Amino acid sequence: MPTVTPDQGLSLPIGPDIANNPAAFNNFVAGVEPRLVRQYTDLADRTARQLVVAENELSGLGTENRVEVYNGTNNISLRTRANFLTTRIAVSQVLTASSTVLQNVTNMVATLPSAGLFQFRGRIFYEASTTADIKFAWTIPAGANMRWGINGLGPGGTNPVYTAITGSGTATPLGGLGVGSVLMALFDAEVSMGGTAGNLQLQGAQNTSDASVTTVFDRTFMEVWRVS
Repeated sequence: MPTVTPDQGLSLPIGPDIANNPAAFNNFVAGVEPRLVRQYTDLADRTARQLVVAENELSGLGTENRVEVYNGTNNISLRTRANFLTTRIAVSQVLTASSTVLQNVTNMVATLPSAGLFQFRGRIFYEASTTADIKFAWTIPAGANMRWGINGLGPGGTNPVYTAITGSGTATPLGGLGVGSVLMALFDAEVSMGGTAGNLQLQGAQNTSDASVTTVFDRTFMEVWRVS
């Protein structure tokens, strides 16, 4: 009977019995082929020939000049799988009215290990009245340190903000142009973990208490990379 390698479970013949060889070879091919970067002329060629595929299988498209990985449902960007984490808001979140108390923005969170250097960036879609404006902050685990910056409309709808911030829970305000006017802000950051695992969490609130609706919209997203 063939045996298997201890790491990847690939089939190998054992002993002097040559009858093991055909079975071992067939099993070996079946074990190796899914691990290859399968080569296709283009997307149509892959669609026609890639009949059996399992999660984590890679395929290269010659015409499109890209490699993709199968996630169990679709072939997706290899860059997406290479990220430590990518997350987005699927349902818009209305922040508490008449309150300047920071609250967690749903889904804009990454659980980080106790050690490592991480970089993250993304975009925020929001609306706020010209009275309330809006503010954002990031919280990080104990012992971690960070520097992050945000680029968006300034409070009162004036000059743009190019703020660099350090410290967990330290907020920076952005301007609003009124309910119904959706704005975008971009952020970029780095966090160094300090021995305690925990969440990197975006928070938001009105900058000035106002009864109007303040919303963080769906399609807000961030992506996180582990640097070291």
